[in-house]
Amino acid sequence: MVSKLKGRLLHAAPKRKRVEILKKMGYSEPDQGHLARLDRVLNDRDWGLLDGANDAHYNDEEFFRSLCAVMEVDAKIVDTAIRLTIKAHQEMIAAFRPYLWVDTGFTRKNQPIFALAAMEQFRHLYFDAEFLRLPMHLQIEQARRSIRKHMTDTGGELQMWGAIQQYWFFHSIDKAILLDVNGDIIGEREGPVPSLSSCSLR
Repeated sequence: MVSKLKGRLLHAAPKRKRVEILKKMGYSEPDQGHLARLDRVLNDRDWGLLDGANDAHYNDEEFFRSLCAVMEVDAKIVDTAIRLTIKAHQEMIAAFRPYLWVDTGFTRKNQPIFALAAMEQFRHLYFDAEFLRLPMHLQIEQARRSIRKHMTDTGGELQMWGAIQQYWFFHSIDKAILLDVNGDIIGEREGPVPSLSSCSLR
């Protein structure tokens, strides 16, 4: 039943006005922020449970529970969905290895998905287990050295993906430091890397 929950909510929600749903959830005067949060939760694979959002009414879990109650979803199914989502996230964190993601600003045109999937490995540069023992400033320094070596080895271009524009150094599962092709820090980023068919985000 949990596997069908996403489809059920996405199918049922459009039949009811979003403002109506939010009002039943306790928002007497829903604004654009509330509407955006509802859309995000409905379309997020993790139900918005990992967003860290909190308004005058609900935190992440409370919002999801209230939405499901309004949509008449069985409480046991909701409990299971929350438990499995949190468990999966914890397992991802436990298995995480810091890495560099190579950003070429790629936008898919007519390339086959299977070909992109096969080449995706060349956009990920993982560090060994000892890397985790280093303090953050030394991790960054090693990442910078790895970038300079990678630029030399590749000539600044990846087959199919194109010319390298920057690197994302993921030091945690959803937080990255952005570095240019010389290894200099140029910014920070939260969230996952773009999908196979998208381009880089500036």
